[in-house]
Amino acid sequence: MKTVNVMISRNLGGIEQAFSDYCNALKMYNHQVFAVIDNGCKIQAQLEALQPDKIIKIPFVHYNYLLICYLYFKLKSYAPDVIIVHNKKAIPIFKAVARMLNAKIIGVSHNPKYKQVNKCDGIFTITRYQKEIFSDKGFPRDNIFVVPNLISEQRAFIPITEFHNPPVIGTMGRFDPMKGFPDFIDALAILKRKKVPFQAVIGGAVQESYKKEYERIAAKVKLFGLEKDVKFLGWVQNKDEFFDKIDVFVLPSRFEPFGIVLLEAMMRSKPIVSSEAEGPREIFAGNPECAYLFPMENPEKMAAQLEKSITNLSQTREVAKNGYELCQKNYTLNRVAEKLNQALSYFAK
Repeated sequence: MKTVNVMISRNLGGIEQAFSDYCNALKMYNHQVFAVIDNGCKIQAQLEALQPDKIIKIPFVHYNYLLICYLYFKLKSYAPDVIIVHNKKAIPIFKAVARMLNAKIIGVSHNPKYKQVNKCDGIFTITRYQKEIFSDKGFPRDNIFVVPNLISEQRAFIPITEFHNPPVIGTMGRFDPMKGFPDFIDALAILKRKKVPFQAVIGGAVQESYKKEYERIAAKVKLFGLEKDVKFLGWVQNKDEFFDKIDVFVLPSRFEPFGIVLLEAMMRSKPIVSSEAEGPREIFAGNPECAYLFPMENPEKMAAQLEKSITNLSQTREVAKNGYELCQKNYTLNRVAEKLNQALSYFAK
């Protein structure tokens, strides 16, 4: 099957990782893969290592006839069966190209927003929750497939022997208000008042668009006297080093469509403390023994689960083991690549 995989973002994050994982998964099932990326794409080196059949770089702009013509002539000889688009703002351009090439267009929905993906022939959602939303809005249910995010690396489980002294709690993400980092600081302040020993590290670049949120978080750290207890690491270049430093990973999100970082932590044998945001709620549905869960925007419950995770080593060992096994069962490259291939076969010419 001939597949075009499109990602026009210039950022680094979950969508970009998912795009890269799609290239990897498609190659597993012998798809011919053309990758289309923006000129400013930051994951080109990672993409080249996956060896797609071709990489096309474009200067993406919103709906543009010249770009449509350029893409048509670039892809005409390739004659793709399917064009997969990971960024909703790129769908209008690639829908026009798909129609000219007699190809199907699939929108990958990385969040529950319906705009633009409703114009596609099919939708790949990352959760069942999103599938229900789009089905309720009138999109043909048979054309919606749940293809969750995945983790491509494989690691052996490493049982917890002991924690650092004091235990290290880690989190990571962009300083977007939906990530819930202020709630995390509130929870740490509660632990501090209860004299529960800990160190905390926060990984993430201070992007200009989220600078105010970062300043708000840093001000809270100072307000609660946590300067010696909380360390901002900046952009995490080496995730192995980050996870080696921590004992427990926490996801404090107020909104989280999926949460690839949870898979990264579980694959590295780290116990999870997570909010019950949309993605984590589905990942751990029916498997409460795989993580310490707490209601969104509830620092008190978060603090209680954090305390339990770092003071009850025997239980936390089991949580880490259960989380690792859940990840292996549902979210490895082999598992998700099979789902992706089956979904694409439905749209084959």
